Amino acid sequence: MPKSQCLRFLVLGLLLSATSVCPAPVTFNFTFDDPNSTAQAVGSITFEDTLLANPGVNDFFLPDPAVLALNVTVSGSAAGNGTFTMADFVEVVFDTDGATLDLGSQLVGQVTPDSSIWGTPDGNSGDFNLFSFAPKSRPERYNQQGNAPTGSNAPNGVFYFTLGANGGNDEPMELIGMAPTGGPITPPATLPIGREAMLLLASMLGLVAAFAIRRRKRRA
Repeated sequence: MPKSQCLRFLVLGLLLSATSVCPAPVTFNFTFDDPNSTAQAVGSITFEDTLLANPGVNDFFLPDPAVLALNVTVSGSAAGNGTFTMADFVEVVFDTDGATLDLGSQLVGQVTPDSSIWGTPDGNSGDFNLFSFAPKSRPERYNQQGNAPTGSNAPNGVFYFTLGANGGNDEPMELIGMAPTGGPITPPATLPIGREAMLLLASMLGLVAAFAIRRRKRRA
């Protein structure tokens, strides 16, 4: 194989490897709603897709590099209305119930391997929840009550796929929708490679250029 062709393949390989490790943030809009009142929690969460186990049980204690952003606005509640950010929460749970969820479409309603429907608040269909104060062990976390230790009235997980207003003390709001923003997920168009990889790429391109010039001189 000609040397110039070998160098081209090396450059192409470097570019492909760089794209395979690119950060891939994915943002989901979600809505929790209490069917028995006007209480509702609407917000968004941004995960680092490369750090999100799918399938898997993700239990993120904040701050965590897997959770890049979190915003929730509670309205219609007797108490606990307001807008809350990642600073108001200590834990995020995202459990796929063994399913490889299609992160590019509506998550609520997807079928899991045991024929459950993801998003069903029955304790057997996965989970997505936010916690505003330090939880106990997983089996006991939904038996605890009380406001966040900071005095915040941020909502808190009270059951699977169920967020309670006012630190979990008021209206239980169930997850009714969770979908990515902007439609299907696509890889980034740029190539955010590191400094070392960039220097190596520049050196390889220089070798290709030098080899091409040398061949032209020989032909002249």
